Amino acid sequence: MKKITILVVEDEEPNREMLKTAFLQDGHFVYTAASLREARKALEAGKPDIIILDRGLPDGDGLQLCLTLRKDSLLKDIPILMLTGKSEVTDKILGLRYGADDYLVKPFDIDELRARVGAIIRRVYGEMTATLARAGITMDLKARVVTLNKQTVAVTNREFALLRFFLENPNTVLSRDSLIARVWSDSELASSKVVDVTVMNLRRKLGGEGNPICSVRSCGYKFTSAD
Repeated sequence: MKKITILVVEDEEPNREMLKTAFLQDGHFVYTAASLREARKALEAGKPDIIILDRGLPDGDGLQLCLTLRKDSLLKDIPILMLTGKSEVTDKILGLRYGADDYLVKPFDIDELRARVGAIIRRVYGEMTATLARAGITMDLKARVVTLNKQTVAVTNREFALLRFFLENPNTVLSRDSLIARVWSDSELASSKVVDVTVMNLRRKLGGEGNPICSVRSCGYKFTSAD
């Protein structure tokens, strides 16, 4: 399966960290939320390829988010795997009626969950793009290699995730908060200064002053591309 971006919405920390660790080990990008409020904030920061969504959240039922997304013209096509302790057939039917693509009951086997995520991704997206290319920069998402004008550029894992987010959102102003939410995740300490330093290092590796990442005063950063 190609590398994907996964949003895990789960209020139980052990489950949340287990899922995050498992999918990170598979080479995917993972960010997490422990409530409906955090999930909505994460979705404002970027669109994931799939959402793993718990129902029993501290500020409401995950079905609320599922229904909201299905009514949103920009987010309605995100596949959702609902993960919950509610095992009655009526609960499963309700989840599917609200727009879930699959429904897995806790306790669950992590390998089964991985397989279900893979099946959803193949069904919805087919073979996902393995490369991103803009402004002379190419990212091989499978090999995790970055090239600039066909010359390999050595980047850290954080810089790789940051650059991917820029290439996936060209000519769009991305706030520091959105970068923190997408690249650093909710379980790590990050600040505007950390973002600025990481962006500065990435810009230097991509050609210094001539690179396509520009600062937008009082807002954040933008990757400028005519592609």
